Amino acid sequence: MTEHGRRSRPSSASMVSLSAATLALVLAAAVHDGHGKTKASSSSKHPRGAMPAASESANPGDAPVFLFVKGSGILRWQDGVLSSVLHTTTAIRDLQLDAEGALWASLEEVGVVRFVGGKQVNLNKESFAKLAIRSPTDVWTVNDSHGSVVHYDGSRWKTVRTRNSLAGALDDNHLVDIASDGRVVWIASWNGLWRVTGPRWTRMEPPPGLSGGAADVDLAAVPAYPLSLVASPRGLIACYLQGCFSATDSGWKPTPWPAGKARLQRVGATDLATGIAADGRTIMVEHLDGSGETATSEPLPATGINDIAVDASGRVWAATDHSLTVFDASGRTLKEWQSGSLDGVTGEIQRVVVAGAGPTRLPDVLTAAQVQPPADLREP
Repeated sequence: MTEHGRRSRPSSASMVSLSAATLALVLAAAVHDGHGKTKASSSSKHPRGAMPAASESANPGDAPVFLFVKGSGILRWQDGVLSSVLHTTTAIRDLQLDAEGALWASLEEVGVVRFVGGKQVNLNKESFAKLAIRSPTDVWTVNDSHGSVVHYDGSRWKTVRTRNSLAGALDDNHLVDIASDGRVVWIASWNGLWRVTGPRWTRMEPPPGLSGGAADVDLAAVPAYPLSLVASPRGLIACYLQGCFSATDSGWKPTPWPAGKARLQRVGATDLATGIAADGRTIMVEHLDGSGETATSEPLPATGINDIAVDASGRVWAATDHSLTVFDASGRTLKEWQSGSLDGVTGEIQRVVVAGAGPTRLPDVLTAAQVQPPADLREP
């Protein structure tokens, strides 16, 4: 989507596919500990860890980690074992967990799929760029091909608003982003920010003192609108050109997220916020309660960072075309599993989702489960 037809989002890096079995072998063959740095301390190296004993390789009760690998599909990592959830060669648009712990995937050429209790349920043939899930029977999304807000009530998907029905200063409105914290749904458009609670739609005024939704001089008089929305455990964080603001009962509160240096992407249960720096290779970490300084990781050996997750333990997970890397709150690398190369094959991890606190221990080796991947959904 472009901003008033003038600016467009950068295209993603070219991808190379990797099978689930190949990824597991590569991860097992190319694991090493990494190193990182923060503003307050210099980088330090960590020696390669020894391969764990068999009795140490599993941690019963660990919360799972889900990965989407281009050309392979969705993988589940739990107790140090990688297994296939869905084998598909189609592209991913969104991957996330709902409040009940079920996994949702929005896939091109497949649609929206929910995985629960070991079963796969196909919910819609059309895919969407981002799902805002309040419950399994209360899901919101933006149909970017038609410019409308769509709602799923557990039985059908229905258009509830068109982009031009969200009236404002611009006749040609565009939908920018959608988010939910499980209670409220927020929708950002060129004509401002909307809050949906039950059947009620309310326009939210922007933080005071902000003007202009974009950098275009001729649009300076247009009221400010959020460029992105991030749902946090405390509610909404809306990011404008001038910075990111938290919505509270008493109004907007500025966050310490460094405006213009990185795009805020995830906020964890401990108010730990993270995003990708302007260089596209560095992770930034910030405590939104104002404690500590903004931390940065060392640049990752990748052409781009595809996705970030924050677990309930306060660790940051980054998925790239080169590796899956875990950082602590200071930006220090705790573990890195390289997707590297095997017989000239490289793999790109495009999504990472961590349930709850994630693994209690980060193993040195991930083992491939001896299971037959299911057939691609597009095959008869």
